[in-house]
Amino acid sequence: MRLACAAAAALALNGCAWTLITAVDAAGSVVQAGFAVSSHYSSPTFVNGDPVALRHVCIEWNQNVSVGDFVPSLQLALSRRGVRSDVYNPGASPPGCEARLVYSAAIDYGRPSFSDASTAYLSEIDLTLIQNGRIAVSARYETQGLNSDRFSSSSTKLRGLIDRMVAEQPSHDLSLFAKSSTSN
Repeated sequence: MRLACAAAAALALNGCAWTLITAVDAAGSVVQAGFAVSSHYSSPTFVNGDPVALRHVCIEWNQNVSVGDFVPSLQLALSRRGVRSDVYNPGASPPGCEARLVYSAAIDYGRPSFSDASTAYLSEIDLTLIQNGRIAVSARYETQGLNSDRFSSSSTKLRGLIDRMVAEQPSHDLSLFAKSSTSN
């Protein structure tokens, strides 16, 4: 009986109503796609300085940042740019560091779209690269207003910052080295 009523209602719709329903459905799909894309992309709020070319950076541990995946995500973002990184305790910078990276971050809580549960997210990130005792470049991410990337992962937010702070290093194909050394 319900199926028959639904079929009758669908047939009763004129062309204008059907077009309106289709348009609303398409708009909903565009909004969903936008949320899906924005959760995998993050843009820095600002960057001061030009990207720096580095091979090795020392990251100063900040015990006040309680996000468990923050430093591993930071190291992964640096690695993707061809930069090796080590973590050290404040005041114990290892010798031979090409640059130091200091950071801070803040957490906030909010509800993602289409959810009733409150979720923690990184609301602010500050990164500063110090080279030869001078600030080479600094970057800041902060959520403002209705930023749809608010609930993006730490990795996504940090990659967006590091990509603007650190020049990509050319990759070295070690397989070429292995071939030439075995041919001798």
